Amino acid sequence: MSDQDTKIPLPLAGPRPDQEEIEEALEFSSLLQEFGRLLSGEYDRRMPMSRGQSAVVALLMENDGRTQTELADDMVMHKVSVGAHVDELVQQGLVERRPHPTDRRSKQVWLTPYFHSVKFLGQGVFTMIHARAIEGVSKKDYDHAVKVLTAMRDNLKKLKDETGG
Repeated sequence: MSDQDTKIPLPLAGPRPDQEEIEEALEFSSLLQEFGRLLSGEYDRRMPMSRGQSAVVALLMENDGRTQTELADDMVMHKVSVGAHVDELVQQGLVERRPHPTDRRSKQVWLTPYFHSVKFLGQGVFTMIHARAIEGVSKKDYDHAVKVLTAMRDNLKKLKDETGG
């Protein structure tokens, strides 16, 4: 086997970036990762649900009645792992499985009336954490930051579509 055969193929992305561009990109990426860790860590400490359970609930709040396969696809997780989260939520009385109306092999996952009666507790925790995170930030700066992050997210979605990801 030659050296050529053992090299890992790297995607071609254009000219070599200079050191300042690299450091800027790393600082931005690190900041977003740390922000996400701090936000989710604080939420995790205050809530009786795991992050996976919270993700299932959040998706069902957007569109209740999804199948486990749909949840797994949206969470980019294996169906069995999502099933474990759903099982735990069923045991807590927060979701229930119901037969799919057109596919008898499949079941849909629905939020329960009990969940709807207590969801304000989790929403209160989340809004409190959000309020602390934006403490000292002006409304104008906050709105601008959201606008910029939304544009960046949209750019990354386009990139994903362009590269078939």
